[in-house]
Amino acid sequence: MPEIEDCLRQVMAIRGALGASLIEYTSGMVLGSAGRGPNDDHDVTAAGATRVIRSTVGSGAFASVGRPSHIEDITISAHNGYHLIHVMRTGFDARLVLYVWLDRDLGNLAMTLRSLRAITGQLVPA
Repeated sequence: MPEIEDCLRQVMAIRGALGASLIEYTSGMVLGSAGRGPNDDHDVTAAGATRVIRSTVGSGAFASVGRPSHIEDITISAHNGYHLIHVMRTGFDARLVLYVWLDRDLGNLAMTLRSLRAITGQLVPA
């Protein structure tokens, strides 16, 4: 899909981006990937991101009042970088997430999150 490839190309152009995957999180299937994964396997990374999303969405602790399961982003800080999971809203039953591995020294977390919203907004209409 050209839209997915273009989306991943734009993500990889973000300063400090090491790798990215577009994931359908209900199945854990990788729809596209670019760059490297933290363990050099995008499928393993997708499985981990899927577990994080499912546990977060399934927890009332992170639900907004009146909007259960409306999670936008999950950021995990680790010694090997920032792991960003951006939940994309679609008009379909499928739930898409964009996982990005960001270098801690080169990347700017706030600017990257802002860029992800702009990039994914072009891919999937709200």
